Amino acid sequence: MKKSLGDFIELAIAYVIIFLILREWLIPVMELTNTGVFHLFLVFIGLSLALNLFQVHPLLSGLVKFGYITWFIVFMYSKSPLFSGETLPFLMHEWKWNMTTILSGDFGHVSDSFRTVLFLALIWMLIYLIHHWITVRKNIFYFFALTVFFIATLDTFSDYDGKVAIVKVIVLGLIMTGLLFVKRLWLQTDASGNVIEKWKLVIPMIVSVMLVSVVAFFLPKVGPTWADPVPFIKGIAGQGDVGTGEKTVGYSEDDSRLGGPFKGDNTLIFTATSRDRHYWRIDTKDTYTSKGWILSEGNFGKNVYQTNTPIQTSLQVGSPKNERKIQMDIAVPMPFIIQTYGMTSVSAQDSPLFIQDEQTEKIAIEQQNGDSKLLSNYTVSYSNPVYSMEQLQLSKPSELKTLDSSFNRFLQLPNTLPQRVENLAKEITQNKASVYDQIKAVEKYFSSHGFRYDKKEVATPAEGQDYVDQFLFDTKVGYCDNFSTSMVVLLRSVGIPARWVKGFAPGNPGRMTDGLREYRITNDNAHSWVEAYVPGTGWMEFEPTIGFMGNVNIDYDIEQDTAQQEQVLQPEKKQVQPKKEEQASKKETASSTSFSLDTVWTWVKKHTYVWIALVILMIITGVALFMQRKTWIPKMQVRAFRKKEADWTNFDASYHILMKQLSRIGLRRKDGETLRVFATRVDASLETEEMQKLTTVYEQHIYGKDKQEVDFVKLKESWEYLINRTIS
Repeated sequence: MKKSLGDFIELAIAYVIIFLILREWLIPVMELTNTGVFHLFLVFIGLSLALNLFQVHPLLSGLVKFGYITWFIVFMYSKSPLFSGETLPFLMHEWKWNMTTILSGDFGHVSDSFRTVLFLALIWMLIYLIHHWITVRKNIFYFFALTVFFIATLDTFSDYDGKVAIVKVIVLGLIMTGLLFVKRLWLQTDASGNVIEKWKLVIPMIVSVMLVSVVAFFLPKVGPTWADPVPFIKGIAGQGDVGTGEKTVGYSEDDSRLGGPFKGDNTLIFTATSRDRHYWRIDTKDTYTSKGWILSEGNFGKNVYQTNTPIQTSLQVGSPKNERKIQMDIAVPMPFIIQTYGMTSVSAQDSPLFIQDEQTEKIAIEQQNGDSKLLSNYTVSYSNPVYSMEQLQLSKPSELKTLDSSFNRFLQLPNTLPQRVENLAKEITQNKASVYDQIKAVEKYFSSHGFRYDKKEVATPAEGQDYVDQFLFDTKVGYCDNFSTSMVVLLRSVGIPARWVKGFAPGNPGRMTDGLREYRITNDNAHSWVEAYVPGTGWMEFEPTIGFMGNVNIDYDIEQDTAQQEQVLQPEKKQVQPKKEEQASKKETASSTSFSLDTVWTWVKKHTYVWIALVILMIITGVALFMQRKTWIPKMQVRAFRKKEADWTNFDASYHILMKQLSRIGLRRKDGETLRVFATRVDASLETEEMQKLTTVYEQHIYGKDKQEVDFVKLKESWEYLINRTIS
């Protein structure tokens, strides 16, 4: 009893130290990501350690942790209590949304609740690993060293100040390392019974570490020889203008000098409640300077629109019957309208005026007296445009030469642009029959030629160096400004009008209510993309940035129209009745497909508890099958091999299956152990002689030059007998 109590106290002390170290891990993560409820994460860490300390059964421990995570998510992201009728629909909605997002490869749009679940699961696994290190290996050095490295790195390369934290970790880590060393020493000398002697070693060690740490903390310290390595590293990397500092992400009107890293900022800018996903457009720029974007000179007019009246832009608009509305709630009021593709009008209170700049298509908000006005909310009406693929394929490059002079500003390029940029553009677009295909070829170029998206390791062009040329041929690392500017320049190099667009990416999707989803757009969602002109269609948006997904609706109507043309050319073959049946069949197939998705999901929502019961049953069945795999797997293999022909090929496969089954029950072949020695050990364990018989034949088959005739039937019987012995 005394020994058990002593071990419990030692483990409790170890877990307290681990809790304090993990707290130092958590603090910078919370600070740098602006994450709240720090105390709730600490509670989860303490709960996980306590369950390990009291040796709670793994199944019960897992249920407790799972329950806490569920409560955490509902408490943070749902407006309803845990035990309410809205909890299960909320959790199912979150599960469905995130699984759909992950399966579609759109990992950037998973919800905050799912990110929280992943973070808590990571803490769960980390604590399990630490528990293994403490109780089995009696060594925590790697975790200790990794913690020091983690805090030192954040202190050096971020705004986090880790001076006090690193002292705490060093002291706690040294005490922990000393305790485990004494534990290992005591086990090796088999002196575990003398607890008092053990503490005679532990207490002086703890006092020594504390005393040395206090003295070291108060001693005068020499300043660092290398005060700040970040500018030095940037200089070695050849990034120009390193002294200008790191920019902060967000919408800005000054784009004259692009490049360089920037810091994230998750400040909420606005919230949009919409049925569809949108790119949020603010303005465009037309003049590339080799370093960034400015506006061209010229006389451009302004158009004045009142609230809830049609607004004209250069972009296409969808059918009026498909018009929908977006509720915009502005957290950081701005003196301009945030537009979307297909926008038709804007309505707001107090009857403001909307002033559209014809050069940039930016729409400012003004009062009736001409003063700038800030709106906290307004409604945008829109109808998503749908582009015909047939029409897009009819856009011939020769039509670009017939465009009027108003497009010249969208073909502008600096005289200093290196020739290799134009050569690359021609290489990408060669053999493309339509303008649309040329644009898509440039858009897709970045995803398959070694380019990488990064916000930190981004160079600034040196004096005399072109921004696009540096990105395309030297670094191939950047963010949206690099990708979008490069696409515009490449398109202009082959005579395709293009312009640079600024605004915000779709944002982070939230919960859905009555078919409307809430999107939260922050400074981190500030984005730039491309609009290119397709003859016969007009201006279209394109998304070249790696990791971002465009929002264009294409009607792939080529095959349908071609089939109709063939039917018109061959009227003598038309058969009215069969054609109707085919159409009815197609409609039926389409409706059945719709039924299989929408109707099933509706049924699931109506029978929530049945669905949950089925999921629980599936989990229990899966666990039971896993626990009993030593029994049912070999039985299935026996049945399978009974039907197979007895020959060398099947004998070889069956022997390897037998080796795996022996491994499952604990009879593993040791390193350096020959097959014969292993077979003798197996026969001794299972009280048979069959393994040696099978191994002798197997070695003859593998190593023997002359194949001797064997009785495969008897070998199969021996193999099956051994498999059954492993089961029993």
